[in-house]
Amino acid sequence: MVATLSQVIAQFFKKKATNVFPAKYTPDSIVDFLAKGDIHPPIPTPEGFRGTLGYDFDGCIGCVMCEKVCPAKAVVSYPVVIAEKKTKRVVFYLGRCTSCQECVNICPKKVIWMEKTFMNANYEKYGDSQVIGSEERKKHEVTE
Repeated sequence: MVATLSQVIAQFFKKKATNVFPAKYTPDSIVDFLAKGDIHPPIPTPEGFRGTLGYDFDGCIGCVMCEKVCPAKAVVSYPVVIAEKKTKRVVFYLGRCTSCQECVNICPKKVIWMEKTFMNANYEKYGDSQVIGSEERKKHEVTE
């Protein structure tokens, strides 16, 4: 009991660990606060942070190893024709992704990486902002 009480008292004098982003104090109206644009900056992300996936469509060779190793089935391949050659490319569903980084580790061309962005909440689970590579898919997908 005494040890617990001493820990509680010690916490009152320690530096706060909570990030004050987006505001130092809770505003009366979050909408009005965000409209002013006076946002307290977020803390920098640490090295090795697993944020949103990044993908280079043009550098991909279509091996689909990323799809095979993904435990959450967040990577889906589709057929494309590039330079008159039939191959495959992938899209990443962020709503399913667990940020395990298996796809990043297995990619032989290193065209998949983890970015430092983390604020990707959205109302549409399968909206364009939640599917990495959706724009390229719309342009290049062919029916088999």
